[in-house]
Amino acid sequence: MARVVVKFFATVREVTGVKSIELEADTIRALLDSLKATYGEKFTSTVIDTETGKLKQFYSCMVNGKRIELLDGYETVLSDNDAIALFPPVGGG
Repeated sequence: MARVVVKFFATVREVTGVKSIELEADTIRALLDSLKATYGEKFTSTVIDTETGKLKQFYSCMVNGKRIELLDGYETVLSDNDAIALFPPVGGG
């Protein structure tokens, strides 16, 4: 398993109570499962679409600055020292 750093932003940071965490995971899907187990229902209900098991609409996950949609999505394979970022929807006017 890869040892990665996950950085949280805005409301995701508020739900976790931390700026970042180090975890071990092989894929983005496994990483999200680990985060759900670590941070429980509040994280899951805020960030995860319970019907699909994926991020809620407009939430963003990046691996080393690249959106997972441009990689292999939830099956993106992680490597040691990858930097993962989780962002909530961005608002503005």
